[in-house]
Amino acid sequence: MKKSIQPYVLQLISSNTLRSIKRAYYTCARLFTRDVPKLEVFIKVDDPYSLLLVQALPKLEEKYRVTITARVIINSDPVMFPELAMWNQHSVNDAMHLANVYRLQFPCSATGVTHQARSVFTASCAVQQKIDEGTSWTGITELLLAYWKGDQIDAFLSVDEAALEKRFKAHQHQLFLKGHYLPATTYYDGEWYWGVDRLDHLERRLIDEGYANQPNTQIEFNKTYAPLFQPFNFTDVKEKYSEPLTLFWSARSPYSYIALLQAVKLTIHYGIPLEVKPVLPMMMRGLYVPPKKAIYIFLDTKREAQKLGIDYGFLADPLGEGVERCYALLAYARENNKYLDYLLSFAKAVNAHGVRADTDSGMKKIVEGAGLSWQEAKLHLNNTDYKEEVTANQADIYQKGSWGVPVFRYKDIQVWGQDRLFVMEDAIRQNLNSHNSASSN
Repeated sequence: MKKSIQPYVLQLISSNTLRSIKRAYYTCARLFTRDVPKLEVFIKVDDPYSLLLVQALPKLEEKYRVTITARVIINSDPVMFPELAMWNQHSVNDAMHLANVYRLQFPCSATGVTHQARSVFTASCAVQQKIDEGTSWTGITELLLAYWKGDQIDAFLSVDEAALEKRFKAHQHQLFLKGHYLPATTYYDGEWYWGVDRLDHLERRLIDEGYANQPNTQIEFNKTYAPLFQPFNFTDVKEKYSEPLTLFWSARSPYSYIALLQAVKLTIHYGIPLEVKPVLPMMMRGLYVPPKKAIYIFLDTKREAQKLGIDYGFLADPLGEGVERCYALLAYARENNKYLDYLLSFAKAVNAHGVRADTDSGMKKIVEGAGLSWQEAKLHLNNTDYKEEVTANQADIYQKGSWGVPVFRYKDIQVWGQDRLFVMEDAIRQNLNSHNSASSN
């Protein structure tokens, strides 16, 4: 019964109607008090995304009628970060991609910074004190940059470290109570926006609610997806240079669903092959995903899908038997040259149409939706040969610093996240352009 009603519950909590009701409530409360929107930003000194977010705040203040308060935190909940060492290294590399696309400052020396507990605490005290004094975001940025360059940061003589330590813990508690777990997050009236990546959703909301300072205000923080799929002229025979785009994908991952549809679109656009390599979901590999994290990912996927014109939210979670049945038919789909069609049919069915993959009736819809025979396919549902394949795929991405999916790889470049397709497109265009230039000489 629970699995039967799950898609309807998830559809309700992610519906535009419910979101509009919630926003109307906050808007009415704000009209009553005559307040402008208050953005609460949670930053962490040794978090690369926090450095980037602080640099984006002046632009928000310039474009919108908002007040911004920042709160420093110093700890990360290990339950939320199953591979914390990998996350830390990944975040530095990833921040460099974002800094490049938004022309923000992120020092190359950041990869060598040693985050000792004492230096992190001291720098945190200095940053919070500057925030309390009303220092500009540019001034806060300079202090954070100094830390990331490896410079010695000293707290002021008047700082009460014990009091600030209590405040940092209180800030962490506020973050948790309001429903999040990551630093570099912005909270505005019931909704969360992580890093610079999700500021486009915040901007769209502020524009819709009438808080833009100028008419016809354009969204600033959309550069990771707005320029995708630009026209490209290739004069040589493209198949000669058709290095594939590889996508490491999970049948359960919401972000993998978006990544698959976008990867198909990208590879068709550039006429290159797509290789999809499945891995087991984190929870089927013994990694715990707390409910708070799961619900944020679900709601975030909904808004990310919506802005890309992708249907999502009527979700039948395939965790467990549904994933196993999906993977059991991988070999059968390949043998019939329907591998990608099958993955697309599965992904759309469970994520957008509430089809239960743990039932025969559900799998029949998925299989036939891919143009395959259910009578033949059901004979392969007990196949377990996929286990060796998904284990090898997981070891492959682990070796290169990733533990979750979706992961994109093109040649020697690997990135994590459905919203990092811009890195892959840049690499593809550079590769094809180099051959273009060579063939024209």
